[in-house]
Amino acid sequence: MLLYCYNNMYDELFQSLSVSSDESKLYIAMLSSGSITAGDLAKQTGFPRPSVYTILKRLVIKGLVLESRKDGKKIFVPIHPDQIVDLFEAKKKELEHSEKEFKSSLPDLRSLLSGSYISPKLEIFESREGLERVLRDMLLYRDITTEAVWPIQTMIDTLSPGFFDRHNRERIQRNIFTRAIWPENQVVNFKKHPYLGSGKDFKREIRIAPENMDFSMGYWIYGNKVAFLSSRKESFGFIIESAELAKTLRSQFEIIWNQSEKVSIKESDVQDFLHSLS
Repeated sequence: MLLYCYNNMYDELFQSLSVSSDESKLYIAMLSSGSITAGDLAKQTGFPRPSVYTILKRLVIKGLVLESRKDGKKIFVPIHPDQIVDLFEAKKKELEHSEKEFKSSLPDLRSLLSGSYISPKLEIFESREGLERVLRDMLLYRDITTEAVWPIQTMIDTLSPGFFDRHNRERIQRNIFTRAIWPENQVVNFKKHPYLGSGKDFKREIRIAPENMDFSMGYWIYGNKVAFLSSRKESFGFIIESAELAKTLRSQFEIIWNQSEKVSIKESDVQDFLHSLS
């Protein structure tokens, strides 16, 4: 049995550093020990000893754990948590460099496309990873206005607060403005979810749908596309590229929008998020 409190939120945070759930669990378990042998770590965490050795090797390679010797024994020491910020910075620079290199390769890649290439009009996705891809598609755009009929609490439960925090930061950076309609029974605690604020700085306006109007599946209109997402229970989503469908749903959206009320948000609940953007 694990002898420490592990928050599943760490899985997602460490994942962006290509650190697996088991690796992050061992790293966090090691923080209370300072330095420890693989055998003692296995006893402390309940992980099989062979697995501990394998995971420690990977953590050493990834820079989260240092290997040393004491009294003739091999010991392992976790790096200070503050140093992990440096790893994120290095990862960010690496991604920025890769993005720059990829963009410079785009003309060559485009030249390889067949003359008969046609972008798919319907794309279907399953699982949480698939649902995330649906929403990331919107982030390929810049300087547009979008509309969403969105059961926000259901979407947070399905994709996690961390995902929506990152998604909103990038949406704001790309100057994607959105008007969102939430059902009355899905209004969130803004102090807990400050990234969902409304107003000019958030590039979003939120309204609450008329009473008794409920929807468990959401859709988001952007450009000539409409993204549909289900709840975690069904866990699927799809994107339809159709100017006619987008126009039709926008017309319906305007009718609901005009009957909906503005959401009320305390400025103090969302200030810290806005400050973190600057």
